[in-house]
Amino acid sequence: MPFTASRDIRLIDNDGFVIGYDMARAQAAWVAYRVVPVADYVEHRRPPFVADPRLGEEPDTGIYAGPRYDRGHLAPNYAMSQLYGEHAQRQSFYYTNIVPQRPRLNQLVWQRLEEIEIDDVATHNSPLWVMLGPIAADTTDKPAAFFRIWLARSEAGDWQAMAFIVPQSVRGDEALSRFLVSIDRIEAMTGLDFLPALAQSRQARLEQGVAPRRRFGLAKLACSPARYAARWQGRDGARLDFDRCATR
Repeated sequence: MPFTASRDIRLIDNDGFVIGYDMARAQAAWVAYRVVPVADYVEHRRPPFVADPRLGEEPDTGIYAGPRYDRGHLAPNYAMSQLYGEHAQRQSFYYTNIVPQRPRLNQLVWQRLEEIEIDDVATHNSPLWVMLGPIAADTTDKPAAFFRIWLARSEAGDWQAMAFIVPQSVRGDEALSRFLVSIDRIEAMTGLDFLPALAQSRQARLEQGVAPRRRFGLAKLACSPARYAARWQGRDGARLDFDRCATR
């Protein structure tokens, strides 16, 4: 699990995922979970967003009162419900797993990453380990961006990684490969150490470089259309064009 000595992080264990909760910021610093392919889809009713009963305090939800921010999941509703059951799904709706995300990020780019993660990447790289969380702006605790890290073993048994930073200001039809970064960059921006149990030489191999687009099949998936693209078409004067994305 990620480690930091500079932040007051409380571990919150859930069915299927773990949260590193930043007590000072009242927000998850990171979430980690394991993804495998979904065998048989089971429909579950979407639960309400509620306070995490283990914290003993009500979250400040005022930021979600207007249209500026969505309630964004870190551990995804779909993955938790299908892989770990209804209780895990309910836990994913606790506010400890929720972060303020701009609607275009939440409903377009973040949704695309979640979907290819479980439907495509995990299918060919199972099990897939995921770590993700917010990156705070310099002047506020509100997230300016979000990171996502994929880890899986290659056919030869070696660990391989891919990391993303996605800003709040996305349009929605960008190539997902545009957001590739090194794990080192995420560590510098968050103060987290993501692979503390590995020897320094192995950490360096995984963390220093930016993953090639072909890893995990991302080159073919980077311009996958968003499920909710139709409702965004033409909104705010922006026309989504995923075909254009593929030619960039």
